[in-house]
Amino acid sequence: MKDKALGIVAGALIAAAPLVSFAAGLPAPFEGSSTLQADGVVKSVDQAKHSVTVLDAQGGEASFNITETSNLAQIKQGGKVHIRMMRNAMVSVTRGADGHGTAAQPVQQNTAQNVSAEVQAIDHASGIMALKGSNGAVFHIQGREPAKVAGVTPGMQVSVAYAPQVSVAVAPAQ
Repeated sequence: MKDKALGIVAGALIAAAPLVSFAAGLPAPFEGSSTLQADGVVKSVDQAKHSVTVLDAQGGEASFNITETSNLAQIKQGGKVHIRMMRNAMVSVTRGADGHGTAAQPVQQNTAQNVSAEVQAIDHASGIMALKGSNGAVFHIQGREPAKVAGVTPGMQVSVAYAPQVSVAVAPAQ
């Protein structure tokens, strides 16, 4: 019930956000998604809990709760795998490339899931943006409707609010 109420409130605030951005002369917030893909070696598998722990090429370890379980039965300890994580996001332009037009603060659904970044590059045809976070890491977001990212240009500051749900698939490496 609490999640439903938060969803309604967040939906109302997101619906009003384009009005705030438009008033500030910035592009309206838009929906997008982020996909992370990685290869690794399976350290352990828990079929009952639908989780996999993977070691990457540098020896880093990460555990994943698998949401798309169609290939999980094929995953074995010591085997090579390909992990694909996908998250939905709401992107709000907070400042133009010229430093002007500060918009209202974006909707705070979960502050641990929000990232501030600068647009480094954008492919307007596909809607894919290269963003540089405050830690210097570059990541990509693809706008669901490329037409909605038409007003976004390199140098603009954005806030990316990630949805709490993550879709994770695992498959044997090819």
